Amino acid sequence: MIDITIIPIATLVVMLLAIVISFINMSINRLVITRLCGWNEYKVMQKETSEYRSQLMKATRARDQKLLVKLKKKEAQINKMQTKIMKPTMVMLPLSMIYILVWYLFLIPTYGATGVAYIPGIAAAPDGIAVVWWYMICSFFFGALASKVIGINPIS
Repeated sequence: MIDITIIPIATLVVMLLAIVISFINMSINRLVITRLCGWNEYKVMQKETSEYRSQLMKATRARDQKLLVKLKKKEAQINKMQTKIMKPTMVMLPLSMIYILVWYLFLIPTYGATGVAYIPGIAAAPDGIAVVWWYMICSFFFGALASKVIGINPIS
């Protein structure tokens, strides 16, 4: 069993911050998608564009000219879908940049360059993992978890 008293408080604070930001970000993302294109329409467009790219790659590799011509006719429609799918991403981009301010305004001034997390065999004491890297690790992990829980990535 892990002794919670040996885990630095900074490790838990950064992890908690990453969890909160990830779930807030994914919730806002879901709301933006719903408002800009509609959730069900978004899933359908995402699936169709994914299938189109898959078929295009398959036809290109096989040098199947008939399928390439057929897919070329559908290209304008797919491009419109991709443009509509990208709108929520473009809206979320400035918001995502705001999270970087968390590093500069809170994490780095509070914890500096010292190690805030320790992983035996990888980043052991006294060095540990710096706050920025620990936040990134937590952010990627909890971001992926939040996207699955909230349902942002409907295509598996």
